[in-house]
Amino acid sequence: MASPFPASQLLRQAAPHARQAGHRALRTGIMLVPVALLLAIGYLAMDLWSQMPAAVAPRHRAEALCFALACPDLDTHERFVPAMRIEPSVALVQGRFAPGTAAGLALREMMRFDETMVIEESQRMVGDYLVSVLWLDLPPDRAPEGSNPGHWLVLAWMEGSDVAVCNFHFAGGAGPELSPDERHWGARLLDRVLVPENFRAGSLPRVRLRVMQGGSTMPVFGPAPATD
Repeated sequence: MASPFPASQLLRQAAPHARQAGHRALRTGIMLVPVALLLAIGYLAMDLWSQMPAAVAPRHRAEALCFALACPDLDTHERFVPAMRIEPSVALVQGRFAPGTAAGLALREMMRFDETMVIEESQRMVGDYLVSVLWLDLPPDRAPEGSNPGHWLVLAWMEGSDVAVCNFHFAGGAGPELSPDERHWGARLLDRVLVPENFRAGSLPRVRLRVMQGGSTMPVFGPAPATD
C-alpha cells in the first residue's frame, strides 16, 4: 500500500523536531560542563587534602614556641630561615621542683652542666613568666648524656612546680665564644618567641604544625645537613 504522505513531506515535518531536540541536547551539554568541572576540581582538592600531613596542636608551651617559630612572622610574613642549622628540642618536667624555684637552678639540675659551660646567662620578664636565657658550650667529652656537643641557646621558665625548657642547638658552633652569625640569629630567634602573647598563664599560643616525615612534629631550621 502506498503511503498517504510522500517521504519528502515526512522529512520536512521531522526536520524541525530533530533540530529542536539537537538544540535541547546541546543546551543540556553546555549546562553540564560547569557541573563536571566543579566535580573534577572538588575531587582533585579532596585528593590533595588527603595527601597533606595532619596538623597537630602543641602539647605544652615549650613545644608551642617551636611551632610559633616555624610560622611566618605576623608583621613581616617572613619565615625564620637562619644561615646555620638550628635544631630545637623541648622538655617539661612536672612536679619535680618546689614552687618558686629559680628556672636557672632547675635547669642546672636537669641538664647537669657546670658553670664553665655557660657562655652567657640573663633573665627576661615575658608576659606572666620570668624566663632564663642561657648560651651554653657543651664540649664533646663533657656534654650531658643525650645532648649534642656545641653551642646551645636554652630558654627555661617555671610553671608552678614544673620546669619548661626550649633547647636550640646551633650546628657547627663550638668553643667559649659565639660567632657573629650565632649572635645575630640567636637574637632574631629570641625576638620571635619571647613575646608576651606566648607567655600568658592558662593559655598556649594558638599555633599548629604539620606532622613531618617519619611522624616528627618538631621543626628544624636552616640548611639541611651536608651529605657525603
